[in-house]
Amino acid sequence: MLDFIKEAQSVWDNLKTTTKPIILYGMGNGADKILDWCEANGVKVSGIFATDEFVRYQNFRGFVVERYTDIIGKNGKNILIVIAFASERPEVLARFRELAALHETVAPHLPLFSENELVSKAWFKKNEARIKEVYDLLADEKSRQVFACTLNYKLSGKLEYLFSCETEREEDLLELFAWSENEGYLDLGAYNGDTVEEFLRLTRGKCKKILAVEPDRRNARKLRVKAEELLSQGINIDVKECGIGAELGIMNFSDSGGRQSTFVDASKTQVSVETIDHLTDAEGFTYIKFDVEGFEKQALKGGEQTIKKFSPKLFVASYHYDEDILSLPLIIREINPSYKIYLRKHPYIPAWELNYIAKI
Repeated sequence: MLDFIKEAQSVWDNLKTTTKPIILYGMGNGADKILDWCEANGVKVSGIFATDEFVRYQNFRGFVVERYTDIIGKNGKNILIVIAFASERPEVLARFRELAALHETVAPHLPLFSENELVSKAWFKKNEARIKEVYDLLADEKSRQVFACTLNYKLSGKLEYLFSCETEREEDLLELFAWSENEGYLDLGAYNGDTVEEFLRLTRGKCKKILAVEPDRRNARKLRVKAEELLSQGINIDVKECGIGAELGIMNFSDSGGRQSTFVDASKTQVSVETIDHLTDAEGFTYIKFDVEGFEKQALKGGEQTIKKFSPKLFVASYHYDEDILSLPLIIREINPSYKIYLRKHPYIPAWELNYIAKI
């Protein structure tokens, strides 16, 4: 038995059985998916509201998008609010907290990519042995709390699980890792250079070298502008426009020009793919960040020799697939059993910004 799984009912079963009016907060892809599910399962949605500044009383899927005060005026306070969009903005997360204090409020867990099933009681039963294995291998009590809270959230959609375990990303990196001016940083999924800047804050602006890797051509252009600025300041940085995988090659890619560019279910264009082992050769990096939009497993496998030989600090995004929270720490341990593996959840609703942190 998984005694740390406290929830028995899924968020979807809750939506099927509630007697409260169901109200969606937000529009867009998330709302579309939730409305599609509700229509397919005969669940009535009573209204949709948005943050006041976005309300023009526009139509969305047959609903007039209203203000929160309009919804309360029509339905009263005894409602079930379903958050239908994602955010990491502090003011939006504060709004989510306010709503959860006033009403029953859920944020259904929706897979980022195509998957065969949602997290459910059947999913827990099928994966029970691996769930217990990962829980037991985590290096500290905070990691086990984050793991348990994340899984309880994914089943129930209850926000309190995420709020209760979140920490600040840079504080975690400072607490769990030791930093020096001799760091070599391999930034996989470097986007526009924001995580390069994060790294330089951690090392107080001094390091041995940085290799920033980004496959999206528009992101890479922004990254090169940032790199030129840093080079002028004496920072040893190079940019490589490619993907990272388990083997060298050419792959289909969806280059959205944002953070969600991915190889998963992609067909828009083609990009070259490198491996960590091929990029680094015999020269090791002391810190590798993986945020490669669902390709973390492949990137780790393409870096086995580097990770075995140099034991770099690892920061691995683990929220793109539900499978990631189980498979990624087991892959890291298989490659290098010496690692201590931690799990941290950084502020975001839903359960994005969930990251494994590994060190010797």
